[in-house]
Amino acid sequence: MGLKADARAAKRAEKLIRFEAEKARLLERTKTNEPIISAKLRSREQPRVAPHLEREMAASEEKKVPRATGSRFPHKVTWCITKSDVADSWYWGEARQWSSAEWAGEIHPFFTEFEKLTWGEVDTFSSESGHKMHHTHEIKDLVGEAQARWKEINLEEFDVLFRFRLGGTKRVWGYIVQSHFYFVWWDRVHRIYPVD
Repeated sequence: MGLKADARAAKRAEKLIRFEAEKARLLERTKTNEPIISAKLRSREQPRVAPHLEREMAASEEKKVPRATGSRFPHKVTWCITKSDVADSWYWGEARQWSSAEWAGEIHPFFTEFEKLTWGEVDTFSSESGHKMHHTHEIKDLVGEAQARWKEINLEEFDVLFRFRLGGTKRVWGYIVQSHFYFVWWDRVHRIYPVD
């Protein structure tokens, strides 16, 4: 054989060795379930979706994003007791936990009625003396123990509370997020906010 034929044979043998090495590497990758090819589409190469499906996808995404209108007043009152502080008692001896009789006879019926109203309607209620019955208070206006307890239960991000008057000396204290009231304290004797 000539020199050129030997070079071609050597080249083919080298190519065959590289092919077998690559084949072994590819076979090894398939054994570990790794993808052989992974391609990322650039944004302009994203698959196109039919316009009606695109609108449906956008609408479903919009539903996932909570929206605040800026005012709670046109919205119905919603409430919960998930953040209620019912542990122990106040220094004046009043238990923070309400009784089942208080819940059934005073608290729950009151809030059931308020669920039918908007916050704007709640804002119109006034007492015999002309003061708003249900209104906000700054945390700094409360007794020291209530201020300290507010921090203990990790609510210091809210510096304004909302107070519902249930009649006489009975009050419910909590905070509002958008149009939802979080019931925190049941105050039977009006001691959380001292009055003369």
